[in-house]
Amino acid sequence: MCIISALLDTVGACVNFFDRLNIYLYHTKRCKEWANQPHKILGWKSEESQLSRFGVIARQTDFNNKSVLDLGCGYSDLKPYLDQYYDITHYTGVDQLEFFIKAARKRQLKNSQFIHADFARQTLTKCDIVVASGSLNYHSSQYNHLFRMIDKMYQTANEFVILNLLNTETFSGGELLTAYYPDYVLNHCKSLTSTSYIIENNDNNDFSIVLKKNPSKL
Repeated sequence: MCIISALLDTVGACVNFFDRLNIYLYHTKRCKEWANQPHKILGWKSEESQLSRFGVIARQTDFNNKSVLDLGCGYSDLKPYLDQYYDITHYTGVDQLEFFIKAARKRQLKNSQFIHADFARQTLTKCDIVVASGSLNYHSSQYNHLFRMIDKMYQTANEFVILNLLNTETFSGGELLTAYYPDYVLNHCKSLTSTSYIIENNDNNDFSIVLKKNPSKL
């Protein structure tokens, strides 16, 4: 059994490697094509669509005096956006692409730290609010990857999980990106907490889901 388990872990690591390689090649190409447009490098349709999603995140709860974990933080654009409205105790950005993390560190954002890691495989430190803005849209060869990540985020968060996904009803997906049916994802989230709810945004081909942890279980 130990040998079989080790073999499965090795296969999983190899599959994960090729998924990560595709993401690296995608963003590296965009760095050359859109050198002076960070939102394009990250894959956003426009700066307005990026800020629109940030606005949805910012309106879901009071971030004052909270710790925030941003999974797939990119250049950490979410942090200065939230700083306009809230006084965050601590912000941690995690991204698997080292050049994003290096650029985020150069910004010297207050009360922040940045970690170069694959958050799907990284042990996450507990915090109040866990966010994934678009970073779960990448295709994964791992079975049930999205729900595994939602479960992991839920276990890590003290109070809220907020994630953004492409909507399969308005976005066809592709080799790199995966879209989802909102109700399908929401049903899983409600199996974790009945206070989960959805926010659809057809203009951006996406939707956001919020999981509020039951206060009695905090």
